[in-house]
Amino acid sequence: MSDDLAQIEQFAGALLRRVDSGERRKILRLMARTLQRSQSARIARQQDPDGQPYAARKAQPTGRLRRKGTIKRKAMFRKLRNASNLQAGSSDIEAWVGFSGRAAQIARVHQQGLDDVPSKGRKPVRYARRVLLGDTEAERQAMLNIVFAQLTL
Repeated sequence: MSDDLAQIEQFAGALLRRVDSGERRKILRLMARTLQRSQSARIARQQDPDGQPYAARKAQPTGRLRRKGTIKRKAMFRKLRNASNLQAGSSDIEAWVGFSGRAAQIARVHQQGLDDVPSKGRKPVRYARRVLLGDTEAERQAMLNIVFAQLTL
């Protein structure tokens, strides 16, 4: 199936190159926004692109001043997946989805499982690898469907 999909992607790329730049920009913008929504929804579900759940947070010591609620445990990457941080863009030759600013640094640490200092004056912490951005088979198929639907109009 993967080889068939690669051939179809090459065919879709060849079709896109034949379309004028304005129409191509419109198609790529639609693809980027669709991919952004899909990535954001997957991050909200706390899943890697292969469907595995993210590694759980480390247990925090409960002190007198710490809350014991479940918000901190459940809401991992809540703000990171907002449209202001998870941005999508396109030109007439490419479409992209990525993080910007401080969110990009946080996402890179989690994406690659690197060390980072959680706050000033603290020791570096090794974060578990959580793949935030990545393509799934369903997303690739959705991108091809967008190309074919737009070109058949």
